[in-house]
Amino acid sequence: MPNFQDIRILLVNDDAGSLFALNTILSDLDAEVETASSGTEALAHLLKHDFAVIILDVKMAGLDGFETAKLIRQRPRSKYTPIIFVTSHRSTDLDRATGYELGAVDYLFMPVVPEVLKSKIQVFIDLAKKHRPDKHGQPGLDNQCLRKELENVTRLNEALRLELDAYRSAESGASPSGPERLIIQHTGDYVALLDGNANWVYASPSYQAKFGKAIPVGETYFNVVHPEDHDEVKEAFRTIIRSNGRTRLQHKVVVPDNSEMFFETEASLIRDGDGQVKQVVLVSRDISERKEMESYILHQSFHDSLTGLPNRLLLEDRMKQATAHLGRQRSPVGVLFIDLDRFKDINDTLGHAAGDRLLQEVAERLGQCVREGDTVARLSGDEFVVLLAGLNDVSDAGLVAEKIVSTVAEPCHIGGRELRVSPSIGIAIFPNDGENIDVLLRNADTAMYHAKQEGRGRFSFFTAHMNEAANCRLAVGVALQRAIAEDEFILHYQPKVSADTGRICGFEALIRWPQADGAWISPSQFIPIAEDTGRIDPIGKWALQEAARQIQRWTAQGADCCPVAVNVSAQQFLRNTVANDIAAALHESGIAPGLLEAELTESAVMSDPIEAIQALQNIRKLGVPISIDDFGTGYSSLAYLKRFPLDKLKIDGAFVRDIASDPDDAAIVIAIITLAHSLNLTVIAEGVETAEQMSFLIEHGCDQMQGNYFSHPVPTDEALELLRRGHFNLTHMAAGGLRGPRVYNA
Repeated sequence: MPNFQDIRILLVNDDAGSLFALNTILSDLDAEVETASSGTEALAHLLKHDFAVIILDVKMAGLDGFETAKLIRQRPRSKYTPIIFVTSHRSTDLDRATGYELGAVDYLFMPVVPEVLKSKIQVFIDLAKKHRPDKHGQPGLDNQCLRKELENVTRLNEALRLELDAYRSAESGASPSGPERLIIQHTGDYVALLDGNANWVYASPSYQAKFGKAIPVGETYFNVVHPEDHDEVKEAFRTIIRSNGRTRLQHKVVVPDNSEMFFETEASLIRDGDGQVKQVVLVSRDISERKEMESYILHQSFHDSLTGLPNRLLLEDRMKQATAHLGRQRSPVGVLFIDLDRFKDINDTLGHAAGDRLLQEVAERLGQCVREGDTVARLSGDEFVVLLAGLNDVSDAGLVAEKIVSTVAEPCHIGGRELRVSPSIGIAIFPNDGENIDVLLRNADTAMYHAKQEGRGRFSFFTAHMNEAANCRLAVGVALQRAIAEDEFILHYQPKVSADTGRICGFEALIRWPQADGAWISPSQFIPIAEDTGRIDPIGKWALQEAARQIQRWTAQGADCCPVAVNVSAQQFLRNTVANDIAAALHESGIAPGLLEAELTESAVMSDPIEAIQALQNIRKLGVPISIDDFGTGYSSLAYLKRFPLDKLKIDGAFVRDIASDPDDAAIVIAIITLAHSLNLTVIAEGVETAEQMSFLIEHGCDQMQGNYFSHPVPTDEALELLRRGHFNLTHMAAGGLRGPRVYNA
């Protein structure tokens, strides 16, 4: 098989802007692009490599394109290499015929449509892939065919050249001279004759039509030159007078209607019989369209096409400038690495169009949070970076991050939906956290993951110990893939206790990951990593299936089963696959739908309330109860809450922890109980650890309780034993303040 990496394109142009533009256009083809800024440099490249095709400029300083092509053809290994002339210069039929005679397979003019150029080049790349030169450098079969075609083109172009010569001889009559000859040779160009002081002697009709009275004879040529280019054009004029040579330059001119044109000008001398400068000839062509194209390509190369923000290339350039300049002053530079929490779920659920619009909205909001001299860039997907140059104090980066968190978290209205997305932000500071770009970005990225682990929707400054945590996270991510494939997870079950009777009225299934050495990896450690790496879906589906199977086993063993709640990840819910997963688990196990309960977090439901209503209704149609976990920590709107088809609310353990000592937490818990009952919802308090907490909840009408005060999450056998032993003696537990499961047979 051929090595495609050896397929090369040679791009030859002495204009840096054109060279960059063409290189950018061709950079995504399946070939390596080598560039040369002169004919001599191109020939040097040919001594080292063979090329699938050569893209060659016509007008170049030193060896021009035609002369370079002749030398290319004299070398045996490149005698039949395809040549495409790409030029911004107007040409006559004879010019094109000369190009074809030298073996050109095409003759194109700038600005060239990128897709057209790439499609032409691709033909020769494909040809090179199929037929490589043999060990003696002789072309393969297809190259021989190309040789015959080029020979045919040569004969045809020679005939065309002779025909053109004959036509011109018949039509021209007397040979024109002076300005008339220049106009004939450069029809459509802007031809100027100047004296030795750069005053106008003659202006072609094209000048007269475009500039009118702006170029009266006797005035200086520099009057039409753009002020930005005055000095450069004057210096070029003086140089050509001194050096008795030719020069070419690009510059802008100002048209009387105050518009601008971009000229490419060739300047040469005309001397009298005594060798004195008689006139300076300027032949200019309008390359404004080409410059616009170059500017567009340059902008596209350094900016994100979706948001218009700087991309990674421009960000790195600005970081280099900021760290180089401010590094001498030891002034801190802040790098904020921003990732949108659970953006992939929104993108997968609502489609890329909605996701793109959300990214554009976030980009606008980020711009509102920074100073004019700061940089907001988009790296890829939902990753953004903010560069804060010249901070007065390191803490200022935290103030900006705090502003970004609150601004981005505001609701977005896209496609008739209210969407919420929160940013997790990692902050690295130059020079303390790194003195080069790669280290700063890597450390800011590490700090961002720490912010996610701390609960998302927040920011975190980088610290040295985070690198150790990042390496651990990487190892866990790799191990997760193995754990899924080898079925390493198990479920433990924590009972829910009725506040009225003490009877076990349900279980919550909690996933556990035992290790070969007897250790356990905490769900708080591996679940966020599973969510970030896209591995949570198979884990969540397995948990539903395993819980349903366990209910079926307990029933078969004669236990009086109660509902088992399974946590559903936000990603599963937002992709609207939960109902299908639950239906499959019910079908496989054959259990009653009411015995399997779906437990979702408040933030997952509220990320897209309109879509959530439909997803919840799909679950409800299966006959499966639905509970909202961690209630009070999200953004629930009562207007939506009453529309959700819910059965239960779980009060987050953070509020339960201090209800016996903190009046604010006590008031919040009482308010949630009252709210839930007004909506006919069952209230469950989780995280119950003490007799005082239990007594408070019973006193204020909480329906169910869950926590280590009753039982830690236990394996299946112990859970079955709890079911068989009976209910908890709440009176005894409250009166004696005794901790742990105190049960007796009913």
